[in-house]
Amino acid sequence: MSETTYPNDGFRQLIEGYRHFFEGNPPRKGFCALRAEQIANTQRPHSMVVSCFDSRVCPEAIFATNDGHICVHRNMLNQIDPSDASMMASLRFAAEHLQVQNIIVLGHSDCNAVAKLKDLASLPAEISAWLGGCGARYRGDSYADAVKNNVLDQLARLSGLEFIARAMRENGLNLEGMYFHIDTGRLERYHSGQGRWEFIQTEE
Repeated sequence: MSETTYPNDGFRQLIEGYRHFFEGNPPRKGFCALRAEQIANTQRPHSMVVSCFDSRVCPEAIFATNDGHICVHRNMLNQIDPSDASMMASLRFAAEHLQVQNIIVLGHSDCNAVAKLKDLASLPAEISAWLGGCGARYRGDSYADAVKNNVLDQLARLSGLEFIARAMRENGLNLEGMYFHIDTGRLERYHSGQGRWEFIQTEE
């Protein structure tokens, strides 16, 4: 990916951070008391990431971000659920108050939540209600396809929200779908204009 393809500077920072992560040399400086004063008064995140509940997927590490650079919302299946007040409040706050440049829906390999879509009836009521509540379904010729298709379904749901559509139209909000390979550390990005997934280059 060349610099000319970055939709905005925040996205450039995400990709550069990912390359540091992949090379095993992340510059990320985590929050601690010695640096508390630097971010105590305000936050200006450039991106929001909607990530899965899976403990092996850590957006702050994957994108090697410093504290205050991204907001993260986690849930099983990285769902954009209009009936979930926490989800909608977080999205609205990010889009309208923080005016983030990007919202990324981050799927991942070996997603147990996607696998469970095949047999919701066998799950405890709370899990079944969440996974099936928004009409999510297992679709695709392979497990990986099903996870990626879920990311695309969530992106479609995201772009259909009135306040998100307005932020895209008026503030240039950029929506992205990504797929993280847990076993290799590789990251794929969906190119909506080309209708295909493509690995992000680990070197500029």
